[in-house]
Amino acid sequence: MQRQKGWERKRKERKMYIELYDAMEALVHICRDGCKTIGPYDKAPKQDEGPCGYTACKALELLVRHFAACKLRVPGGCAQCKRMWQLLELHSLLCVDSDQCRVPLCRYPLNYKSVSLF
Repeated sequence: MQRQKGWERKRKERKMYIELYDAMEALVHICRDGCKTIGPYDKAPKQDEGPCGYTACKALELLVRHFAACKLRVPGGCAQCKRMWQLLELHSLLCVDSDQCRVPLCRYPLNYKSVSLF
């Protein structure tokens, strides 16, 4: 019984790490290459291409759009904005080429709790 609980816990942890990895890959993809409806300001969206190969791209696209347009201006922001700040912070801590990286705030490891959303 104890062994089975340990396996289940490890399986859930592995799933979480895979989801985070997919989100990091999709974030770089969106900021560097762009995707169907979203991307860097200097590139046109790739609407004429086939389906995106990044599993987390659509969810991250929605999160980025929310983050850019959120009107909730309270200390700490909303849950979705906190998640975006956490992804940006995690990326900035893990990125090995921050000089060439196109993800916003990559060069500046930040603590989303200390950054004002105003």
